[in-house]
Amino acid sequence: MQCRTSTKISATFSSGFWNTLVFQAGSREPAVLHALLALSSAHKKGVVTLDIHRNSPTSQMSQQEQFTLQQYVKAIAHLQPHFNAKDKESCRVALITCVVFVCLEFFRGHFATAQLHLKNGLDILWQMQGLPEANSGILALKPCHESTDAWIVEALSRLHMQVELFRLLYHHSCVILQPAHSPEKSFLESFSNLNDAWKGLELVYNQIFHLTHRARQQTIAATEHTAQQLVKTRLAQWHGMFQEFMKARPGGSNIYLQKAYQILRIHYAMTNVMAETCIYNNETIYDTCTDKFILLIKELTKLWELSLHYDLEDEMPLYIMTTCMPRSIIDMGWIPPLYFTAVKCRVHRIRAEAIKLLRTSPHREGIWDAHIAACVAKKVVELEEGDFYDGVDLGDDFQLNTPMRDLDYQVPLLPESHRMSEVEAELSGAPMDKILLYCKREQEGVNRRTLISEYNVNEQAWNDIWE
Repeated sequence: MQCRTSTKISATFSSGFWNTLVFQAGSREPAVLHALLALSSAHKKGVVTLDIHRNSPTSQMSQQEQFTLQQYVKAIAHLQPHFNAKDKESCRVALITCVVFVCLEFFRGHFATAQLHLKNGLDILWQMQGLPEANSGILALKPCHESTDAWIVEALSRLHMQVELFRLLYHHSCVILQPAHSPEKSFLESFSNLNDAWKGLELVYNQIFHLTHRARQQTIAATEHTAQQLVKTRLAQWHGMFQEFMKARPGGSNIYLQKAYQILRIHYAMTNVMAETCIYNNETIYDTCTDKFILLIKELTKLWELSLHYDLEDEMPLYIMTTCMPRSIIDMGWIPPLYFTAVKCRVHRIRAEAIKLLRTSPHREGIWDAHIAACVAKKVVELEEGDFYDGVDLGDDFQLNTPMRDLDYQVPLLPESHRMSEVEAELSGAPMDKILLYCKREQEGVNRRTLISEYNVNEQAWNDIWE
């Protein structure tokens, strides 16, 4: 477990939770031990069944799955005394086990169950810290005086941020985790390691999430504009500190370090677009960010060049990949920025390139699945563009990492009437067997959440609901 699965969990950014805490807890707490065994078994199932699935999509590894479920049930049974005790140590055990459960369900493709475990974990954290109700949408955390608590909060925060990114594009109830330090001291003077750099970017992400949520609920006022400027300022500060950090620690020939730097550059580029657009509720605002999207797709392409990648012809059906993910990680990678670009940038060539990049990397990053993201993004583009570009030379046969043609810049942008707002992909089933695609549509003068299309995973086909 420690040699293989734990490294798949933390991936690029090391974590005290996965490197140390879970194994310490597993050695003395049966609930954690059985949860880890279930997680390791689920990961092993993904690795072993990949080759089998290539030859037979109906093959099952029921014995492996049965072992996973047995360990899962044992972990839940051993948790009951801790739920009854409700002391600090029992809360820690419950939180550690909860984080493992979230990752287990992500590995298994049970996305709704994973999100339920995450919500339960946040509720336990709220109770453990004796926090007031998060009426403002912000869960202000107390200082962690022990590394154990800090590692637990870090792991929960990372998972929570992944899910918030997944839900960012549509209106939803939103709770932001605010670190213990005050906003005025939210940035260090310098980064001592990659985790410091990531945590600094996490703070900016959370501020953007909160500001986006506020903007959807009320008319934009001077307060929101001021908050937006503060986010931009903090993002600029982060970038300056990151540049200094890289100068002091050049990647050189270290491919691991090069990839880590590139992932941070990618997320910085995406937060730049998000910071520019977060207080506006119209889709045309993204047209002002074309240069930023071009930079983002360039950074994403650089990561593709650094990474091992699959040929487009080597894709596997979605019904296989939802339950068989040997290349799953529970960390932030490039799927959210690629999906964001494909859905929100209306420059055809840029969004087409984002989808092509998604298709080169059949893996999962927590709740973010590359196959699902590509499938949904492709459908959104198809629905938005319709026959708008009939007769236009779109040049979709381009190779990755080739410069845009002059003609690509001249392709007209979609009018607002063609654009979908608040796109939402609901992953239904355990494991997922259906994708429900929603967006906001005007009905009788009111913008309502509307089911647009439904994807059947087994049939690998979309069924359009709304015309």
